[in-house]
Amino acid sequence: MKKLILILSGIFLSSLIYSVQLENVNKGEFEITSTAISSSKISIDATGKVGKYGRVYVTYNLYTDGYQSTQGMFDGQGMNMEGVSAYLTGIWKKQGTNYIIYSLDDLNNGDHNFVYIKIDTLNNKINVDVETLEY
Repeated sequence: MKKLILILSGIFLSSLIYSVQLENVNKGEFEITSTAISSSKISIDATGKVGKYGRVYVTYNLYTDGYQSTQGMFDGQGMNMEGVSAYLTGIWKKQGTNYIIYSLDDLNNGDHNFVYIKIDTLNNKINVDVETLEY
């Protein structure tokens, strides 16, 4: 009986995890302002406008995972001129000439954001979808 309850609880919790819906997405487009490359890291600086945050300045540091050069972890920082700053962390994967990043951001104004980031290296642009988490 305990095993059955444990299995049913796992199924229920799994369904909650996969049912996250992004409903209030703020979209933004950034212009890449600089890029630095080393053997273990790519750093990208950019600026652009995103919803309620206005003009935002970001740095993304993409680290290889040691096994593959096409994916890994990342961290970064973001800020606007109104004093809102953010610590960014997540994972990335290279797809052709683009980099796809999934980020969880911790902001000093109390916001927690889930962010989908697409870095288009051919056009020197970054598109972001920002969802402020309500929980």
